[in-house]
Amino acid sequence: MAIKTLEEALKEVLKDDNMVSKYEAKVLRELILSDGVVSPDEQHFLEKALKENHFDDQAFELLSTVLLRSQSNRTRK
Repeated sequence: MAIKTLEEALKEVLKDDNMVSKYEAKVLRELILSDGVVSPDEQHFLEKALKENHFDDQAFELLSTVLLRSQSNRTRK
């Protein structure tokens, strides 16, 4: 099965233990940054995922950093 959306990717990484690990967060980060920009939809996805899902500490830090940097980049423009 080819993963087409971030939501599908998140569901896939939560399947085994209902927890997002640092490695799985890196995969999600690569999907988000694959085009070099964090879109508003991707920002919304990150906000929702970080509030509603289970991330280990390193995974949470990794993805929250992506979100914070994208938000600060938007405010500078």
